[in-house]
Amino acid sequence: MTVLVRESAQNSLDAADPDSSGVRYGVHLTQPEDEQLGRWQALLCPGPSAAALGVEELFSGRPVIITISDRGTKGLGGPLHADQALEPGADFVNLLRNIGEPPEQRFRGGTYGFGKGALFTTSSIGTILVRTRCRWQGRLQSRLIAASLSSKFQRNGRVYTGRHWWGHVVDDVPDPLLDAEADDLAARLGLPPMPSDGRGTDIAIVGAQLGSAMGGDEEERQRTVREAADYLASAMMWNLWPLMLPDSAGNFSLHCHVSADGVDVPVPNPDDEPSIRPFVDAYRALDQTPTMLRRKRPATVLGSYAVRAGIAPLHATQASLAAPFIGPSHHCARMRAPRLIVDYLPGPRLANDAVQYGAVFLADLDHDRVFADAEPPTHDAWVVNELSGNEASIVRRAEAEVRSALEIYVERQTDDVAGASTQPPLGALSSRLSALIPTASGLGADGRTAAPSTGGRGASAAWITQAPRMMSIDGDSRIVTRFQVRPNPGKVTIHVVVSVAIDVGTESEPPAGADVPTVLELRDAAGRVVPGDIVTVGPTDPRDWTVIVRPVSGAAARVRLVVHEDGGEP
Repeated sequence: MTVLVRESAQNSLDAADPDSSGVRYGVHLTQPEDEQLGRWQALLCPGPSAAALGVEELFSGRPVIITISDRGTKGLGGPLHADQALEPGADFVNLLRNIGEPPEQRFRGGTYGFGKGALFTTSSIGTILVRTRCRWQGRLQSRLIAASLSSKFQRNGRVYTGRHWWGHVVDDVPDPLLDAEADDLAARLGLPPMPSDGRGTDIAIVGAQLGSAMGGDEEERQRTVREAADYLASAMMWNLWPLMLPDSAGNFSLHCHVSADGVDVPVPNPDDEPSIRPFVDAYRALDQTPTMLRRKRPATVLGSYAVRAGIAPLHATQASLAAPFIGPSHHCARMRAPRLIVDYLPGPRLANDAVQYGAVFLADLDHDRVFADAEPPTHDAWVVNELSGNEASIVRRAEAEVRSALEIYVERQTDDVAGASTQPPLGALSSRLSALIPTASGLGADGRTAAPSTGGRGASAAWITQAPRMMSIDGDSRIVTRFQVRPNPGKVTIHVVVSVAIDVGTESEPPAGADVPTVLELRDAAGRVVPGDIVTVGPTDPRDWTVIVRPVSGAAARVRLVVHEDGGEP
């Protein structure tokens, strides 16, 4: 179903109307009942007898129909027949007549060619119904036709391709229903409404296969309509998120919508999802402080790159149903000019699974065609099998440079926190905490259970035992962490140091006038409260301490301990 989202969304975006305010892309799942089910059955039954599609068997039950809709697009235009002179924009023929046509336009993400197979293979009977409205020969024209792809078969000594159509047969060629006839049937079948002066396309997948989910007994079972809708919403976010973000003027290239039996299903907002937010921040950094990845010989710019860190989600959510990896992200989202995700290339993991990072690589526009040629029909990888010479070198070097950049990033994270702590920032992008801790208000915290810095001799005498978390104390958001003091014959002085966490360490000196996180008080297990950030612990004092920190709005805080062992002297 992920491939279905990728391919259908790419084709909708390729058909975008430049005069519209963004493409409105929706996936609607329904199980028609009674009268409406009868209309579908009357239209498609009986199926082609020699093909054995199983149309009649399908309608003996309650099939699921997935309708993929786009508005703000140009529709499937061009001629109705493949043998007519083609012109740019012949999408109707490419989807419903021709198989495997290559894209004719630069910087497009998909094509109604190989990738359209996902539409047919999602159907248990290999059948789709298409209603589109386009501008053809100077006027708006509605078109509706059903089509099927099945295996080749023989009939009366002739070999047939396995392609079938439902429509008006003219000169032995099935043609679509047109204009009012097409619109009337679309309405009776329950397809989404279309404004009288609007353009767009609806593709209904008949007898949709929803895939499987794990049941309570850990056995696979078929997804329900709602579960499939949740999965499709997640797949939209993971594969389309760059186009779901507003541009600098607040405009969106893509508006996504999902529904299940007429009930809206929320599509995760990439700005609000901790699992994907590091990629979003890295993507935005491409417009500000990108790193240009280059090939030295012959010299060329391969693309732009950025990386950002963030806290990992505490647990999986609905938004992660279609995630391309498990656990904290340590990947680079690769894309080219259409800004559709090609894949997530894995890099080294950070030392702390509570922390994640996301990088973005955008292929240079001068090499967009090279990277497009490296994509398989499903557009979900860059492979060099069909490339040679300079083109293969560009794709190989781009991957090598991205892998090297990820390794360097992780090494710098580890080096930066050596000594005071051995793990990278937790909550380096603090706004995600509000989605993880209900009492938080967009504030961040960072810390780890690691050896502290020491100002005296010997092994570490105190260490953080609980990573910082956001809590509400007397109605105020506070960062709370805990540390423990090792039994010691003398006194130990602990200085709790908090600072603003950044992607590659901590803020050594805040900007003039900037607010900074502050340690308000320290509390021991017996209830003793010590104001400020320094406490001296004697041999008989409690060993477990709680730290209360006032955070800074809009920034993450890192906590570390500076310890001085007094060796028994007061």
